Amino acid sequence: MKLLGMENKFYENYWSEESEKLSDFSIKWPKLKQYIPLDSGITVFDFGCGHGSILKEIAKINPAASYIGVDVSENGLNQARKNLPTAVFHKINDGGRIPLEDNSVDFIFSSEVLEHVYETENAFFELSRVLKPGGKFLLTVPYHGFIKNLLIALFGFDRHFDPIGAHIRFFSKKTLFNLLNKFGFNVIKYGYYGRFWPIPHSIWVLAGKSK
Repeated sequence: MKLLGMENKFYENYWSEESEKLSDFSIKWPKLKQYIPLDSGITVFDFGCGHGSILKEIAKINPAASYIGVDVSENGLNQARKNLPTAVFHKINDGGRIPLEDNSVDFIFSSEVLEHVYETENAFFELSRVLKPGGKFLLTVPYHGFIKNLLIALFGFDRHFDPIGAHIRFFSKKTLFNLLNKFGFNVIKYGYYGRFWPIPHSIWVLAGKSK
């Protein structure tokens, strides 16, 4: 419980200042926006929505959808409510239950969030639980492949694994795909963005939930 309180305080401070765009928006959005569904009447769910700037961009692409966002930070959610007043937002706790019914959303978006989560398996379980069979899950996390890890170890270990940094989980393609498969997701497409191969900033994945 003490750890949970410290984690909440960290992200309240993280989202204490308003900003229009995320720092990596310009490098990831050109890759991701083509996978936003255009179907009318669907429910789009942003896991770790922060201040809601990405959800606002998604709503521009598909204004006929319904939108839900969750985050651990009330400061972030207060900004999100201003960015997208028509959406529904909920505050959640790491390791807790997402306050949505089983099989209730059509599309999940989560970008640069899962590397901040303590209860990783719970997060994937909950995301699978709320997604409808046949629904899609578009996610990104910082990429940690062999060559990139080797270069980090040789030239940037202390900076990259700074103990006061926000990242607590580190995904390779294999470990990310294994988690997706374990919780009922099938990888449809994936790619990378930022810098160049084999040291990209992040990996993106479009996955589907088994019917």
